[in-house]
Amino acid sequence: MIDRRNLLTGVTASAAVMGLAPAVGATRSKGDTALDVESAEGRLRTFIMMRGALDEGLVTSWVSARYYGVVDDRMDPLFAVVSAVYSRYRQVADGFEAINFELAWFTDPVTGKALDVWRNPYTGQDCKVPTGGLPPSKIRFGRDLSFHIAREIPGLSMEHDILPFDVRGDDVWVTERSRTAMTFPGASRPFRYSESNTFHAKRHDLTRPGATRATSEVSFTNVCSWRPWMGMGDRPGHLTATGIGRQNANPDSLPPAFVEATAARRPEVLTDPATVLQPLWDAKA
Repeated sequence: MIDRRNLLTGVTASAAVMGLAPAVGATRSKGDTALDVESAEGRLRTFIMMRGALDEGLVTSWVSARYYGVVDDRMDPLFAVVSAVYSRYRQVADGFEAINFELAWFTDPVTGKALDVWRNPYTGQDCKVPTGGLPPSKIRFGRDLSFHIAREIPGLSMEHDILPFDVRGDDVWVTERSRTAMTFPGASRPFRYSESNTFHAKRHDLTRPGATRATSEVSFTNVCSWRPWMGMGDRPGHLTATGIGRQNANPDSLPPAFVEATAARRPEVLTDPATVLQPLWDAKA
């Protein structure tokens, strides 16, 4: 990826307006609404609460992970990454639309400092390290949890799915995974990026009267081609990363390495991240 600063709206009004009322006959805890992950409406409602919000307030999410190079089945630790995604969600005719903005820093795994130059152990060369992330973009989750991007990107192919919910006692898990390939003119092969995020939330948070969002702890894994800035050319191998994260996070829980780098290089993001999203949020299309 990626509002925890907004007041929660009333659950009864939200359910009535959004058509997301709890399913009749679902198991209830005393004083709570039902958790419904069987109907399409229930799955959508639960997923959006775990990933984003039913209200339109700012959502803050973060990831802290370590990257490894994989050559001949050997994993070599390379660098770390810390990122935050700021987003806002709103209901549309066929599901929920979201505006996202991601900022990421590649960091030294020991010191946590953002990298400007990185010595590639495979080539012995010093590589200039760019800022990571994605500019503000618009996505949509359909009522069937299908994923859609607002504008077609030439050369991009994508597979995306959300696995069945796993509910046990007060624990609720759901995994979102994507597989993408981007073909660039003149490149000998596409850049591939696959990602899996498992969100873990508490049933009592998802069913609490008045709740429009729930904090989810995240297990993050990706596999991707060598990043172009590494200067690996056609050398065999790829990258993989594993890490942790949090959706609907309190801003105070952002990784210290992210806060330090952002305060020094993009302080406006920490001061008022909603401003970055506003132009696309206000756009008609």
